[in-house]
Amino acid sequence: MKKHLQFAAIAAVGALALSACTAPATDPGAEPGEERYEITMAMASGDTYTAEWWGWLAAQELGYYDELGLDVEFVAAGGSGSAMEQVIAGNADAGNPSAPAFGEAALVGLPVVNIFTYSNGAIFGIFVPEDGPFQSIAEMRGANIGISEAGGGEVAFLEAALRAEGIDPITDVQLIPIGDGGPETLAALDNGSVDVYSTAYNDIFAIQTAGVNLVDLTPAIYNTFPARGIITTQDTLSSKGEALERFARGTAMGIYFCYENLEACRDLMKGAIPQAFEQNADGVSQGDLRFELATTQVRPVDFDNIGQHDVDGTQAFVDLIQSTSPDYIAVDANDILFDGFIASANEFDRARVAADAAAYEFQNQ
Repeated sequence: MKKHLQFAAIAAVGALALSACTAPATDPGAEPGEERYEITMAMASGDTYTAEWWGWLAAQELGYYDELGLDVEFVAAGGSGSAMEQVIAGNADAGNPSAPAFGEAALVGLPVVNIFTYSNGAIFGIFVPEDGPFQSIAEMRGANIGISEAGGGEVAFLEAALRAEGIDPITDVQLIPIGDGGPETLAALDNGSVDVYSTAYNDIFAIQTAGVNLVDLTPAIYNTFPARGIITTQDTLSSKGEALERFARGTAMGIYFCYENLEACRDLMKGAIPQAFEQNADGVSQGDLRFELATTQVRPVDFDNIGQHDVDGTQAFVDLIQSTSPDYIAVDANDILFDGFIASANEFDRARVAADAAAYEFQNQ
């Protein structure tokens, strides 16, 4: 079942479930008249964090959310589709699903909104073996193309890239689910049952650390698209605006901290997900590969406006996704991007955060 059908099926459930997580909490230690709030954040992975989500981790570990009067619970949702479903159903106040999952929800008319752009750039790509029969997308007519799963987030990108080269993704190629970088994937690439592999970069890092090198054929334009943000619903934005505004500011503080001391944030990630930083025989880890890519994808265009949206890039992105299905409606990017918190998110003491970064004591070297 396509994810957009699942989104539609749970939409009605969300209105009922939201009320369970909208009340502010009372903090015995707060100043009179000040309220603490609770935020539940659905993280789009089987682990609570991946090696690119250090902005959120830093804000949590350094106490920035706490000092803003927030109790934040990060919950591993299992994947982008699941994270988006939890947000829509009201089981989480916000989430960080990939842009395709967010875009598909918007394109079927669900009231989702991005209040803070966390990262930009390609999450999914198109890859081929170095000695494979296809070395360009234009040559892929007749190819067996491996994908992570039917309806995976990479499929919309892949189909658009094929259509741009005049290749029908339904009749001219065969899409074959081969998993997300595990033994099934490696076997399919090794025995030649697929000629091409389209999936998330995280899966490619797993393959690289297993000693298999692939050529990246991802169209350059995909690097201009939004990747992740703080995604919520219009209802939650209305009912928990103060909490979400504080959450955006704490996240901006975490991102700023990391760019003042990237190695400190690598150290925090090693403590949170040590298994991702386990090195292979060549001294390479999936965590380090993902972390290095994230240093370019999370970097704000303007450090005075951390979290700001790229309206044109978002519009190009949703238009591309819309082109892959006649069931999708037209969406104006301005209707799914909320910038009301960006200015306040950046109202924090940068000198103080920079001092925190300089004073960081490493614990996981």
